Amino acid sequence: MAIIPTDLLDRIRALERQVRELMGSANTTPALNQIMGGEVVIGDQGRLRVRTSGDEDLLYLGRVQPDRGENDPQQGFVVRRDDGSLALTVWTAAPDTLPVQPVQILDRRGNVVVADDAGHGGLARPYIPYPLPGPADAARWESTGSTAWTTLYRGPGMVQHPRLHCVIAAEGSTGAEVRLLVDGVPLGAAGGPGNGLVLTERLPAAFGATVTFEIQARVAATGDTLRCRPLALYGIQS
Repeated sequence: MAIIPTDLLDRIRALERQVRELMGSANTTPALNQIMGGEVVIGDQGRLRVRTSGDEDLLYLGRVQPDRGENDPQQGFVVRRDDGSLALTVWTAAPDTLPVQPVQILDRRGNVVVADDAGHGGLARPYIPYPLPGPADAARWESTGSTAWTTLYRGPGMVQHPRLHCVIAAEGSTGAEVRLLVDGVPLGAAGGPGNGLVLTERLPAAFGATVTFEIQARVAATGDTLRCRPLALYGIQS
């Protein structure tokens, strides 16, 4: 039998030990529930998906449906309650008609209770009423017989929505008119006795700005009278 050098036997035993260690590490599954000092990157149209114990979708982060186009996926954020109802979304259900993703909070019935305005910015919901303007002249607080535009109500408001919905009741002589002004500029068309004034118009002011609302009225001829009263002043979405 040939004599094998001692150093060669030592090398063989070291190689066997290394092979055993490699096989052991290959069969060992590392812990995947912690990230220490690193980050998780999900790319290439991927997404993070969380499901309930009942195998129902709870959260999507990344690619969401529907896609914007054939080769244009939509990336967003969708959270559901454990009963399956939508709770929070950053996505658009109609990319062709509403490409901008609004941020929405929904109640259990699917009603959007809080949302930003995807068209022009600012708040979309809830609809928050502006304080109704108070009388500008206490002695003639609800009527005028002047043929010139006369301010009957004036008050401040803070802009939170891109559009304004206004309702003013009016009664009086034929041909009389009532109108709404924002910072001294008429908004929309004038109204008159009977139907009053009902308008929904874009507000000519930036989000967060403080504006002055005025309600003015005038009659068609001397001796006539017009009475008016503001009923509603709401900021609404675009």
